[in-house]
Amino acid sequence: MTEGEHAALTPSKELFNRAKKRAKPKSARKGEPSFLMTDEMRRLSTPWSVASIRAGQIDPLVLPAGVILDVAAGSGVQLIAYSKALQRPALGIELDENVAELCAANMHLNSEGDVQRSLDRVLVGDGSTAESAISSYWASLREGGTRAHPPIAMLHLDPARPQDAQNHSVEEMRPNLKSVMREWSKHLQTGPRGPAVLLDLSPRLNSVQRAMIDGILETSFPGSVRTWEWLSQGGGRVDRLSVWLGSLSSKNTRRCLRIGRKRVIASIEGAASASHAIAFDKPPDFGAWISIIDPAVFESGLQESWLNRAVTRGTGSSWIRTEGRRPLLIHTDPLTEDEDALGFVVATGQIAQHRLTPPELHTIDLVASAATRNGIGKITLRCSLDPALHPTLQRRLDKALKGVDGNRAFMIDMELVRGGSSHTLYVICKEHG
Repeated sequence: MTEGEHAALTPSKELFNRAKKRAKPKSARKGEPSFLMTDEMRRLSTPWSVASIRAGQIDPLVLPAGVILDVAAGSGVQLIAYSKALQRPALGIELDENVAELCAANMHLNSEGDVQRSLDRVLVGDGSTAESAISSYWASLREGGTRAHPPIAMLHLDPARPQDAQNHSVEEMRPNLKSVMREWSKHLQTGPRGPAVLLDLSPRLNSVQRAMIDGILETSFPGSVRTWEWLSQGGGRVDRLSVWLGSLSSKNTRRCLRIGRKRVIASIEGAASASHAIAFDKPPDFGAWISIIDPAVFESGLQESWLNRAVTRGTGSSWIRTEGRRPLLIHTDPLTEDEDALGFVVATGQIAQHRLTPPELHTIDLVASAATRNGIGKITLRCSLDPALHPTLQRRLDKALKGVDGNRAFMIDMELVRGGSSHTLYVICKEHG
C-alpha cells in the first residue's frame, strides 16, 4: 500500500480469530460490551458509558442518510456505539494496521443480533485523504457483492494530540483537523440543518484554540451552526470537550452535561456569560447557604444560565469562587428543585460553624466535638488541603464521628480580605434532608 492509499478490512469471524491471538475480549465494566484492545488502546479509548450516552444524544430522524464515518477510529468503541444506537453502517479509518485489525474485530464481536452489517468496513490509511478512502470503501463493497455507493451521513473525529494540549497548536492534532474538514466536506450528506460533524477534543483547549477550531469549521462548512459541549462525570473537572455541528447541533451555542454511568444526569444550555466573585472582609452569616457547583458549569460559561434555574426570584446570591475544582455560591434561600440545576450541585448546606484554622491531625477531636454540639454526625472535607494528608484527615474525622447521630455536613475554605492582607476561613455547612 503506497502513501495516500487505503486497504479495506471486512469485519469477519476469521479476522476476529486472528486478532484474538494478540488481545483477549474484555469488558471494562459488568454489563458493558467486550472489546479487544492493547493496554495503550485501552488508555486512549473512550469509555463505553460515555460513547453510548453520546450516541444516544443524536436524533436519528434529523441525521442525513448514509454511513457513520470515524476518520481516526482507534479501538472502534465510539463508532460501534453510534452504529448500534443509530442503526447505521459503520466505516472506520485507522492509520495503524494493527489497531485497525482490532477495530474490525471489535465490529464483528459486537455485531451479533444487529441489523445486516455487510456495509461495515475499516480502512487502513490516512483519515484525511477522502478520495482514496471513498474509492477503497466502494471497491471493497463491490468485491463483497454489494453494488451500492452509500453516502456519508456523519463524520466523527477524535484526533490524537499531545498530552498537554494547552502548550501545543491545533495543527499538531493527527489527523490534521483542517485537512480532514476540507477533504470530507464535499462527501458529507446535508440534512435540513446542514452536515453532521462531531469533534471530540481535549478538555484543556483554551478559548484561543477553540476559536481556531471555530474558524476551521466555518471555512469548511460556511453558515453551519455549532454547539460546544463540556461534559463532566462528577470528578471535579471537565472530562470531555466536543463540538457538534449542523444536524447534530442544538438551538444553543453551548451545552454543559453531567453524566453517570448510563445516562445524562443533568444538562444546561445557553450562551456564555461572565461572572465575578465577591470579596468577603468578614465571615458569612450563620444560616446562609453555600453550594459547591460542578466546575464544568464555569468552564462552559453557563453559570448564569444555571443560576437562573437554581435560585428563585428574590433570592440573594453571590459567587464566592468562580475558578478551580470547587466553585462556590452563597445564597439566602435553598436552591430550587429543578433537576437539571441540582444535577450540577456537588453539595449544598447552611453555614453552621466557622474555623480560623484548617483541620489537622492533632485538632481532629476538637473539630468532631464542635460538630457533635451542632447536631452533625458526618463531615466531608471539601476544602483545599495537602493532597497527601487529606485522606488521612478524612479517615480520622470519620472515626471520631462514628456512631454520632446527626446531619451530614461539608467543610469548605474561602478567603477573607481585610486591608491589604487575606486569610483563609474554614466553613462547615450542614446539609438537610
